[in-house]
Amino acid sequence: MNIPSTAVVSTAHLTDPGSVVEHTAASGLRIVAVRRPSVPVVELRLAVPFGGGGSAHAATAEVLAAVLLGSTRRRDRTALDTVLGLAGGSLRASVTPERLTVQGAVAADGLRSALGALGDALADPRRPPEEVETYRTRLGHRLHAYRARPATAAREAVLEHCFPGHPLAHEVPRPQDVAAVEDADVAALHARALVPGGSRLLLVGDLDPAAAVAAAEHALEAWTGPHTAAVMPELPVPAGGVAARSRPGSRQVQIRLLAPAPVGEDPRHPAVRLANLVLGASFGSRLTERLREREGLTYGVHTSLADHPGRGLLTLDLDTSPARLGAALAALREELDGFATDSPPDEDEIAAARSYAVGSLVVLSAAQNGTANLLHALPVATRQRNWLAEQVERISRTKDSEVRAAAGDMAAARFHGIVLTAPTAVDQAAREVEAAGFLPAPPVPAGPTSGR
Repeated sequence: MNIPSTAVVSTAHLTDPGSVVEHTAASGLRIVAVRRPSVPVVELRLAVPFGGGGSAHAATAEVLAAVLLGSTRRRDRTALDTVLGLAGGSLRASVTPERLTVQGAVAADGLRSALGALGDALADPRRPPEEVETYRTRLGHRLHAYRARPATAAREAVLEHCFPGHPLAHEVPRPQDVAAVEDADVAALHARALVPGGSRLLLVGDLDPAAAVAAAEHALEAWTGPHTAAVMPELPVPAGGVAARSRPGSRQVQIRLLAPAPVGEDPRHPAVRLANLVLGASFGSRLTERLREREGLTYGVHTSLADHPGRGLLTLDLDTSPARLGAALAALREELDGFATDSPPDEDEIAAARSYAVGSLVVLSAAQNGTANLLHALPVATRQRNWLAEQVERISRTKDSEVRAAAGDMAAARFHGIVLTAPTAVDQAAREVEAAGFLPAPPVPAGPTSGR
């Protein structure tokens, strides 16, 4: 494996006392301010847990995100954009099954104005029906294009297979569900779900942390709610084996696999993170070296770790041609089982992974945007004062034996997922899954799984 080492960089910014202030407002909103004075900019990240079930919730949440930073009782959308422009930046909203996010960057001297505009949008919205209709129509067009992508279809198929009925399987709503959303639905969801209790506002940049927290609390004091924001239900263990599914018009084969993994605060997580780097999360990983460089079975293979409520997931993404599917699956299974048993990460691979992980974390956290993104990705309730320094320490002290133990949990039998291929090739793909040694899934009815 050829993971690049990282140059030695300063870590003083990780432990500077007083550089982080955390405060919970009377509304229940957690406000976190982190001083990173490299340039006169402040990064803003608002995270609101936004759990809910069913396709109607997912569609309404997408429309709400599209119109959130729009008209209020004090300003129309143009006036709000003007305020943010004069503050030297912009904000945008997005939503997933887990959380609604507002993020962006503003000039340091424009922070108070930007916070005022955000507070106005959260606490006092006024959305004319024509505005909702305009942005709902635009969103529908974008969803049609986005859902046509093979990668989107493959992710939806694997989530539906591994977590049937769970909100995570509704990551991307159907255009017809979005088209059915009315302005009254958006207003009701805003009032019911977009609440400060259990939410977190993160500010990172050229600021006085205590003053920034006070300014944020004042600007958002009118945003209230009678209850705590809804967290997405805990993720169950992925199950179902590896299923062959059809996608009309598919010319390539998408392999998407999932395995359970420890969450970020689990003591085992640093070891899993290092094992993941060796296996498939870097351009010089074991899977890349074998499947791409040596055998030419794919243009790219990648593994990644992600946290969800109650469970972490190790994901594996691989595309190949129908003619090479059997060979790709056999090589993949052989590499996974070897990694977990008779060919675990060696001393040099672990040292390179450790250097890369620590160096990347330190370099990212030295920048305002990088720090904001790292901290924003954490569960909303995570205490952040010493989190960055603690992660460097956790990775640095992880033993080689712990990394090898983590690799032992990455055998092929731990993975469940889908092989997405053309309708005429489903039966052959199912036979190749079984022949390669993966746990096959029960047969499923023929027909599209992601062209809805």
